[in-house]
Amino acid sequence: MPRTTSSLTPRERQVLDGVKEGNSNRMVARLLGISERTVKVHLHSIFIKLGAASRTEAVVEGIRSGCITLH
Repeated sequence: MPRTTSSLTPRERQVLDGVKEGNSNRMVARLLGISERTVKVHLHSIFIKLGAASRTEAVVEGIRSGCITLH
């Protein structure tokens, strides 16, 4: 069951947006100036908060809820 995205931090939203663009964890880390491990930690938190089981599901829930947009 998906949860609200209002609990996502600004950084989690940035990570999710990077994933939405098709970037690997390594590339998201480079783009945001953080470690790949930190990206993984953020993704784990995002999965829990959104009730997602995969990167794709997290992106879909993020878009549905308006947390991230397609552009």
